[in-house]
Amino acid sequence: MAFVGVGMDEVSTCEITVREGQHIRKGDQLGMFHFGGSSHCLLFRKEVKVDGFPEVGRDENVPVRSKVAVVHSG
Repeated sequence: MAFVGVGMDEVSTCEITVREGQHIRKGDQLGMFHFGGSSHCLLFRKEVKVDGFPEVGRDENVPVRSKVAVVHSG
């Protein structure tokens, strides 16, 4: 899996606090965004099963800190 921090043009900063090769566990801090206007993207290998995403074009918001999808291991 890969994590990509995205700082929106000239309105934010992505501070990464982990080092290359460092082992991390679920819940560990990877870094932080400063000044708002930021997002992120998680990339998985094609054989990883991810489901439960909201339908595209749905007419309701996803609450902050809510589950967006489920990644199945194995």
